[in-house]
Amino acid sequence: MSGPLFCGASVHSLDEKSRLIVPKRFMDLIGESNAEFVLTASPDGCLWLVDRQRFAALSARFEGDLLDQTSRRRRLRRVILGHAEVCTLDKSGRVLIPEVLRIYMNLGSSREVVVVGAGEFIELWSQNNWSADVTKAQHDSSLDNNITVGTAAG
Repeated sequence: MSGPLFCGASVHSLDEKSRLIVPKRFMDLIGESNAEFVLTASPDGCLWLVDRQRFAALSARFEGDLLDQTSRRRRLRRVILGHAEVCTLDKSGRVLIPEVLRIYMNLGSSREVVVVGAGEFIELWSQNNWSADVTKAQHDSSLDNNITVGTAAG
C-alpha cells in the first residue's frame, strides 16, 4: 500500500470540544476533508491516526484462533482493536479525541498534543509521553547501530 508520507512534529491544542486540528501539511497530503480514519491506541502510549484501509490490513494480522495466541498478542489486540474509533475529519480538518483515548495517552488536564508524522500514519502524543519517549530514544545506543539510511557508493 502506498500513500502519503507524513513527516515532522508540531504542538497543537485541543479545542473546548476535545477536537484536534490536523496540521495543514498533513491535510494537504490527505486531500479530502471527509477522509475516514481510525483513531486508536498504540502500544507506545500515543494514539495512531491511520486511514481505514491501512487499519484493515493491520487488524487482519490479529485474525486466527483466539486460544492459540501468545499473551503478548492478546494484549496488543486489546490495546489496538479495543480502543479503535472510526472517525472522519471535519471540513476544518479536525478530529475528535474521545475521553477514553485522552486518558490512554495520558493527556490529563493538558490540552496540548504533539502531532507527529510517522510515515504512513500520524501519531498523537501528550507532551509528557512525547518528552519521555524522545529522552529514551536519545539514550538508546542500540538505535545508533541499527539505522541504515543508504549507501555512500555513488
